[in-house]
Amino acid sequence: MAEDDPARGEPRSRPARPAAPRGSGAETGYAVIGTMISGMAVWGGAGWLLDRWLDTRVFLPVGIILGISVAIYLVVKRYGGPPPTPGASDTSTTPGGRRSRPRTQKGQR
Repeated sequence: MAEDDPARGEPRSRPARPAAPRGSGAETGYAVIGTMISGMAVWGGAGWLLDRWLDTRVFLPVGIILGISVAIYLVVKRYGGPPPTPGASDTSTTPGGRRSRPRTQKGQR
């Protein structure tokens, strides 16, 4: 539309960016499994290399445990909560993030 175009020399406004699409349940599951396995493989591999280099046997298990821990943190950070509902206000939640129950007087529903 002509009225939507900015005047010559003025910056053009960017359209609103849609929220990141969430995949299906299977896609999310595969992403979680891949994150967990890759965390174990990368950190366990680094521990194995340190064990080979230093001629010890302690860094492989430490690396695997560290990899699982970091992977769990990343999974919870990325997939931990339900997707936000469009148009919902954020004022009806408690500080912990759970919805608060409506307060009613005794005997009322």
